[in-house]
Amino acid sequence: MHEVGYHRVVHNTFLIFLSVIIIQCSYADPLNVTVPQSRLTAARGHSVILGCEFSPVFGKNPDISSLVLTWQRKEDNRVVHSFYYEQNQLNTQNFAYQNRTSLFRNQLNKGNASVKIDNVGVQDAGHYLCIVSTNQGTDRAELQLDYGAFYTEPRLTISVDSSDISVQYETEGFPAPEVMWKGGHGENLSEQTTTSMQSDEGMGLYHIKSSYTAPNKPLNFTFILKNQLLHQHLQRPVIISGKQLTK
Repeated sequence: MHEVGYHRVVHNTFLIFLSVIIIQCSYADPLNVTVPQSRLTAARGHSVILGCEFSPVFGKNPDISSLVLTWQRKEDNRVVHSFYYEQNQLNTQNFAYQNRTSLFRNQLNKGNASVKIDNVGVQDAGHYLCIVSTNQGTDRAELQLDYGAFYTEPRLTISVDSSDISVQYETEGFPAPEVMWKGGHGENLSEQTTTSMQSDEGMGLYHIKSSYTAPNKPLNFTFILKNQLLHQHLQRPVIISGKQLTK
């Protein structure tokens, strides 16, 4: 009877221990993937970091063998960057992103799943998915990347004849800007100006030509261009004196 009682106690102890494990597993935190910013803007030729975080993290444990991280385009499922078996899987990467992406390898165990994209172009605009899998499960988060290009330094051309003066500025950037001309006292000169915008979709640029025509006399005015997306504000004052009016 004593031996039977002993085995019964051992059996009950095992069941209690097993129950504790099951309860702990059932209350383990599920994997959660988030993005700090759901919408980002990147400038042509620059780099951008698509932020992504996951928890629970591996903590001080350097073993990330269970981590599978994939960045892909939502529109067409193109793979931007993939990581598993503790290394980058560049053979799965879409050719458009080759040699342009990188992870923060030493921060993966801390939950940093961000990817850096270099030399941004118009083709990079769109929606991205950050997909993470660990022993805690699988989760994903989405963000949108907008594209812009800073407008180049406006190129000035001045033409003078016996009756008129024509001043033209040319520049390239993206998206379509707000263009205006103002007189020396801040007055709007739009009635004397013409602006053309030609889009190069492949390059992701607008080619802007804006000109102001006035009678042949001393002038003081300002060309203004605003790229609201990139918070770019260009002002180029033009002063034409009497010495410049002879052809």
